[in-house]
Amino acid sequence: MSRSLSRVLAAPARRRSESGAAAVEFALVSGILFLVIFGIIQYGLFFNDSLNARQGVREAARQGVVRNFPACGTATTDLDKLRCNAKKEVAALTGSTYVKVLTPVGGWAKAKPLTVCAMVHSDGAIGLLPMPNDGWIMSKTQMSIEQATAPVPTGTAGADTLPAGADWSWCS
Repeated sequence: MSRSLSRVLAAPARRRSESGAAAVEFALVSGILFLVIFGIIQYGLFFNDSLNARQGVREAARQGVVRNFPACGTATTDLDKLRCNAKKEVAALTGSTYVKVLTPVGGWAKAKPLTVCAMVHSDGAIGLLPMPNDGWIMSKTQMSIEQATAPVPTGTAGADTLPAGADWSWCS
């Protein structure tokens, strides 16, 4: 048999021995690939909630200092409306939102601070990877009251009840 003929006959055998190699390589790489892709999605949702918490708290504090308390759900007092609107503004995608409003010590007066805090317990939606701070996102904004004309906003400053193990000590 000539050399060229032996090459032609040997070529199909080489191809047959490599069939399935791509499937094996994909099987080996796919686990890590999917972990990376879903990790990117999970952390992306976490950071989205983090940005929403910061912006939502800022918007709610702004509504409070200019005395704009739009109707919200079943809330009847001004400060309950403010807490309700803060939750709406935060609009967390992956977890529960908790809000606390602190009115100024000594009463509502121009240039005194109004504080709005929010916590979001994010599970990351997928739950594959551990989240920073055990999934708790915290945001606090303090602004000076701009509108202090009578009547004083109704209601008392309050906070949503947090799950066991969480507290509002950082928001003061």
